[in-house]
Formats: sequence, C-alpha cells, structure tokens
Amino acid sequence: MSSPKDLMWLAERHGHDWCDDSVLAAVDWLTSMVPRDEWERRVAATEARFQAAKSSWALGRRLPLFDSGDTIAWYLHQARRYADPAYRSDFFEPDGYRIAPVFRRLGQLLPNLREIGGAEERAKRLMTDNRSKPDDGIFELLVAGAYRRRGWKRVDFIPEMPGVEKRPDLYVSRGRSHWAVECKRAGRSGYARDERIAGERLAERAHEVSRNAKQPLVVTARFTAEIATLPEDYLAEKVARFVGGTEPYEWNDEGGLGGVVDVTWEPLLHVLSVNDIYFGSSRMVELLLGGYDPSVDFSVAGDWAPADGRPFHATSVSHVSAVAWISTSADAARRKAQHFRGIVGRASEQLPGDRHGVIHVGYEAVGGNSVDGLRHQLNAEQMRSFDVRKSNLCWVYGNFFMPEHVTDQNESAALSETTAFYRVGKSRKKEPLPGHLLFMDEDGLPGSHFTR
Repeated sequence: MSSPKDLMWLAERHGHDWCDDSVLAAVDWLTSMVPRDEWERRVAATEARFQAAKSSWALGRRLPLFDSGDTIAWYLHQARRYADPAYRSDFFEPDGYRIAPVFRRLGQLLPNLREIGGAEERAKRLMTDNRSKPDDGIFELLVAGAYRRRGWKRVDFIPEMPGVEKRPDLYVSRGRSHWAVECKRAGRSGYARDERIAGERLAERAHEVSRNAKQPLVVTARFTAEIATLPEDYLAEKVARFVGGTEPYEWNDEGGLGGVVDVTWEPLLHVLSVNDIYFGSSRMVELLLGGYDPSVDFSVAGDWAPADGRPFHATSVSHVSAVAWISTSADAARRKAQHFRGIVGRASEQLPGDRHGVIHVGYEAVGGNSVDGLRHQLNAEQMRSFDVRKSNLCWVYGNFFMPEHVTDQNESAALSETTAFYRVGKSRKKEPLPGHLLFMDEDGLPGSHFTR
C-alpha cells in the first residue's frame, strides 16, 4: 500500500471556488445536442431523484441515485458538480471520480472533435439513443480525438448501417496512408464480474465475524487461487482465528496469503475530529490501512453517524472492518486474456478488407486486475495466433485507464493510463498511433507498453 507523506492531512477550508473549464466545455457541448426543453426535463428528473435518494441514505436506506435508463444525464450531472463550485456540494465522489477525468479530456479535445466528420452525430446519439450506455460513444470520441490530435489529416466517423452492412467506426487518412479503425469499450467479462462478486462475498462473511464479535479489524489478502473457487468462509475462517487474540494473524496456503490485525483507530479518529469522511471511501481505507493502492479492491462495513446535510459522509464511527484484496492468479489472468481475444474477434468483423485495420479496446480498470506485465504478455500471445480472415487487421491497441480515488490534500481528480500495442499475426505494417495515450498529448514512457 502506498501512503502520502502526511497520513493525517486535513481537508482545506479555503480554495474551493475553482472551476474546471474543460469539463464545463464538454458538458455544454454535449447538452447542446438535445433540444433545450427536453434537456431541462431530464436535468430536473435527475436532480429530483438524486435529492430524494440523499434523503433516504440519511435514514439508512440505500436507494439508487439515478435512473440507469438515462446514465448520460447522471454523468453530466456529476461532471457539472465537480467542475462548478456553485454545485460542488452535491458531487458524489464514489461515482464522480471516474466521470470527471473523462469529461476533462473531452473538453480538451473539443477543438479537434469539431474538425472530425460525424463527431457531432456520434455525440448526439450518445445523448439520445444510447443514453443508458454512454461509455461506448465516449470512448469512440476519445479515440477519434487522439488521431486528429496526432496529425491525421482526415478523421471521419462512418455512418452505421445495422442489419445491412458491417462498418468500422472511423476512417483515418494521411498522405497515402489509409486505415479503418474500430473501437470497442470493454466492460468486465462475465468471469471478471463473477470474480468481483466472489470477492465481495468473501469480504461480507469476514465483516459478519467482525460485527458479531464486536471487534474492529482489517483484513488484507493476496489471492493466488481463482477467487470464485474459494469457499465463502475462506476469509471468515481466518478472521475467526484472530478474534479474541492479542497478536496479528497471518496465513499462507493454497488459496493465497494475507493477514488480520486490529484497527488502529488513532488516524481515523484524529481526522474525524475535524473533517467528515465519506464512509468506505479511499480516504477512509487509507486511514485504516495506512495507505491506499488503486489496484486493490476493498470493502468497508461498520456503524457510523451521517453528517448533517451530507448523508454519504460519516461524522463519527463506532465500529468498522475493512477488507482489501488483489488477485495474482495466473489462471484468472488467462481467462481475462481469452476475453480480450473474443472482443478483438468481434471487432475485426467490422473491418473492411480494402485498407489496413486497427482495433482499439478500451478497458476502464477498477481494481482487481492482473498486473500490466502479465496481462500484456498473455494478450500478446493471443494476438500472435489471431486469424485476421478478410479484415486486413494489422494492429490492436489495448487502452487501459484507471480513474483514481485521490487521497491527496491538493488533488481532486486523477487517472492512470497504459497503452499496450499488439502486432497481429505476421503483419509488418507500421502502427498508426505509436506511443499514444488517450488522456494526454505526450507519448507514454516506452517499453512493451506505454504508460503514465
């Protein structure tokens, strides 16, 4: 776990009047795609639902905060509440942390997006037809902006013809170089979802033991076996061995390794004496564990009192348990690489055979992922043996980005990014976007994949 120099930092009382003009520009651009009266109705519905949910949360009832049928309205709601100090008190960090960096980049790319044929039509579609699943359209805009930003003279979205003809998302041209580009925003595979659910079940059973014993504690685990294959009481059994003891408990067995310790209350209570803290947030994890690592999954449970007017934040905590875990299972990583190959296979069907093809696979990583090196190695193995069929596919980019719950006193939004590049089969064609990252203009640090 990484830790800031000063674990005990307190939230600033001043300097909260800043604006993020890039985020606001992206919000204004997207909302301009919808008739004003219609958009005002959607804004009012989103705000009313959020305020009603806040009131319920204050009473301990965790109702959904937004209508999943209009997810893009929720994204824009939270983007504005991040960027505009007049609305910031309603910024919901557990969701907004991943929204703010994406909309900031869209705002930075706006001059380029306005030069791309069909970009406004794509933006309009994600605001209307695809408003329940806007991530795909946002990823397409980020990729198109990267090509235009890096000197491709012509970048055009290709109108879709569902049921008539399979087409790529983009055609890009520069001099004699012409490429077809297909974008696939990958959600978690069924395997990855099952893995996350299994981890949460293990954590919940551990929380139960802590709650019943009335003993606050912290569990850290590194799973070397596939998480879904472990019994649901795997962690609970470790916690039960620790409860009532005076020394930390550690284990190393066929499932993994880890430890159980009592909560060190002093950091949390010191900060709570001055600041309210969102219960279960990265900041609370940092105070309980002594550090926070965005690649680690975590679960926090306990008894706490919500702050007045801020029902998501704790003003005091009477009981708490925290479970942090990561998977380093090679078998799990191979399952995820097979998912990557399946995505590429479906995407390649969209590519024509009359020009070189490239596929961008976008992954938003939120903890619980294999380390970059192993993931890259296994994906590269899959691409070396990939059958391109009639697609003329030459390269595949894995655009991995991880929005981070920030735990720094003077930071409000952050994102880590890796671009992995895979030559397909025996292609000798030079890649079309070498060294690129989607969220910054500079090249990434070189290696077998680029990162920042």
